[in-house]
Amino acid sequence: MTKQAFRVVMKTSIGERCGILTAEWEDTEIHGNLEILDHANTFGGKIDVDGNCCIKGEIWSLVRMIPYIAMGTISEKGVNLTLDAGRNIFEMVGVPFLEKEM
Repeated sequence: MTKQAFRVVMKTSIGERCGILTAEWEDTEIHGNLEILDHANTFGGKIDVDGNCCIKGEIWSLVRMIPYIAMGTISEKGVNLTLDAGRNIFEMVGVPFLEKEM
């Protein structure tokens, strides 16, 4: 099983939002936690050997819960995802870090 934490930036219509994404993956399964907008939410989905993935989760904003489906890549080298949240599309990129850096 591979486990990695990332510092991520999500690009929104009102600016960039920073957070932490932690992910664990093995075979074709991936799951983890996304801490962004002052909330922590779990996600899960599928991943292939090249890091291509499709994950589902929720983000809580100040006023509502936003379900999303994200497509892109997650690997030990970084995160590059497009989150489809219905009315909005968010781009998320991230770099790996060790949790002790926090």
